[in-house]
Amino acid sequence: MNLRRRLAAEWLAIGLFATCLLVASLFWRGTASFDHLLYDQLSAAQRPPADNDILIVAIDDTSLTALGKWPWDRKIHARLLSKLQQKKPRAIAFDILLSEPGAPDSDQRLAAALSAGPAPVYIPLHFNTPGSDGRDYDTILPVPAFRQAAAGVGHVNIQFDDDGIVRRTTLCFTPDKGGKTWPHLITGLFQGKDPSFPKAGCAEPLLIPYTARGSFSEISYADILNSEVPDELVRGKNIIIGATAAGMGDNFPTPNGEGGMLAGVEVMANVLAASRRNDFIRPLPDPWTYALTLAPMWLLMFGFLRFRPRVVLMISLLSLAGILLLSIALLFGRLWFPPGSALLGILLVYPLWGWRRLQAMSVFMDSELRALEQSGEVRPLPIPTNQTTDLVGRQSEALANAIDHMRDLRRFVSDTLADLPDPMFVTDPEDRVTLTNKLLNESLDKDISGWRLTDALDLMVIPDQRPMVDHYIAQSHAKGQEYVRFASPAEKTFVMRRSEVRNDSGILHGHIHYLTDITALAKAERDREEVLQLLSHDMRAPQSSIIALLDGPVDADARKRIERNARRTIQLAQDFVDIARMGETEFAGEDVLLADLVREAADSLWPLARERGISFAIRDTSDSAFVLAEPESLHRAICNLVDNAIKFSPADAVIGIDIGRHDETRIIVTISDSGDGIDADLLPNLFTRFASTGNHSGRVKGVGLGLAFVHAVITRHNGSVWASNGDNGGARFSFTLPIA
Repeated sequence: MNLRRRLAAEWLAIGLFATCLLVASLFWRGTASFDHLLYDQLSAAQRPPADNDILIVAIDDTSLTALGKWPWDRKIHARLLSKLQQKKPRAIAFDILLSEPGAPDSDQRLAAALSAGPAPVYIPLHFNTPGSDGRDYDTILPVPAFRQAAAGVGHVNIQFDDDGIVRRTTLCFTPDKGGKTWPHLITGLFQGKDPSFPKAGCAEPLLIPYTARGSFSEISYADILNSEVPDELVRGKNIIIGATAAGMGDNFPTPNGEGGMLAGVEVMANVLAASRRNDFIRPLPDPWTYALTLAPMWLLMFGFLRFRPRVVLMISLLSLAGILLLSIALLFGRLWFPPGSALLGILLVYPLWGWRRLQAMSVFMDSELRALEQSGEVRPLPIPTNQTTDLVGRQSEALANAIDHMRDLRRFVSDTLADLPDPMFVTDPEDRVTLTNKLLNESLDKDISGWRLTDALDLMVIPDQRPMVDHYIAQSHAKGQEYVRFASPAEKTFVMRRSEVRNDSGILHGHIHYLTDITALAKAERDREEVLQLLSHDMRAPQSSIIALLDGPVDADARKRIERNARRTIQLAQDFVDIARMGETEFAGEDVLLADLVREAADSLWPLARERGISFAIRDTSDSAFVLAEPESLHRAICNLVDNAIKFSPADAVIGIDIGRHDETRIIVTISDSGDGIDADLLPNLFTRFASTGNHSGRVKGVGLGLAFVHAVITRHNGSVWASNGDNGGARFSFTLPIA
């Protein structure tokens, strides 16, 4: 127990340690390098197409060669804007800083070009960091004349990740806490002059879905000035004007698989395209990120407690794959979950707990080996000195030898119990079955090991005798009752004895239950009682009548009565012998047309019926169905039923005999009379031997063996027989047989 508590505490300590480590990893972005690498590879697999409505006007090396050294006179920019406006673009982002005044004439002409229209022109502001007076940033606005002339002003901040790669942006930026929020320069191109912008949440960092490098349409600044660009190429387009020349310093590393640097103006084109498509990749919110990072690790920790090492290994591998697949699935859903910390959790706790479990196993095996030696039940168990295995392997080998020895002892005990001549089972102090022998399993046709005693008794004892057995078990400790006798649902009779099993200290370890099968003895007792009843009652009655008749004059009527009683005696003896013989011989049937057999039985009794004016109404709807039968015994059984109907019907009555299909597999025969019916007290036991009732209002007091013979015959033919009283009086006897 101490070992178990220590393992539980260490399990919790490992889980908490891993949790703290993963939280720190997320907070300080300890796995950012792996996450960035994975994101770059995955994002490259689903590059969006370039937006054909975006056109880059590039200040490239060709333009620098044609127009001279940078910076250019602002009159050149004014000329460019004028030529672009003539081609009717949709909007223009002028990504050139205008924060310092130039020549007045040049500034005036550029301001006029900015406001000339028809397309709105947006110009950038920028920030100096660190700012003055302790501020993080100083906001550097364009010259007032330009700011008033332009359609809007926006920031063009470039955000670098830890590895210096530009992967994300924000659609607005607030340089000072509580200060003014500035929209991104490109927001004007896809929103226009929306007075509600910047909107709430626009400062959320967004991952840019980059198109392939060089995918956007691009024309040279100099070509526009030289009027070498068709109007159709510019009309209705969103124009971004910016530097692409290598010497301008406006190139940044991006996660493009094509390699090289990407110009800031092309970065802005990707931001604009993503804004128009509304397909930015958003980082998963922090609560979800922490939950998805910690959940696999804790699921694995709980798996350590419930599953075997091989299963836990499979869970670990599946968890690693599942984390990666989840990250990929979310990325395709435009969400980014960095999986590095979650993977780190799996890779951390599995070896930690594996090492601790191995150490605990070594300690446990060592303590168990010492305990076995001290108990004296096994010989000393030295740890092998085989150097080809480690200590745990050698301890395992020693423990295996001890287990083999204990297994041999258990097998010896089990074999001894299995060879007992009677069924038996053992229960523990909680009355749960812990051991059974072969005879009990064969008797019950199942192994009840592990069952509760109450459930096992439900299987062994018929419901009527359960209270008697429960009373014996409850009082067995008092030694007041030596055994209990009961019948099983399988129609067997057992005697059960229960004895206690205690250790040397007197502590109860369970009970042994011995069962003795006395079915044959119980059957012999029942047969003896039936023979005694046959001799003392049923056969004595007609013999007594014969003797009484012989004391008087023997006329013709007396001779008939003597003959009838003698025949009754012979019939009782024959029925008893036939019933007993049926229990000892195998069924030997043949195909018989049941309707013909019923008619033969009725015909054989027709003379008896005619004496009393009784007739038969036979209705056959069986469609000539055959049954597998022993014709002689089945004929006698049907005759018994017809004879009963004749005997208890009034004179001139009609006895109904119906033969038909009971269902698709069985045929039914019903024999109905119009007598007084069957006494209600007699109905439940009508087909038992010597069934009788003290009520004389219905049929005769005793029915002897005739109906018992019928029941035995029908049961032998895999059929069923029952009796009832008709709705309009009289008795109805029905039996079914399977169709051959």
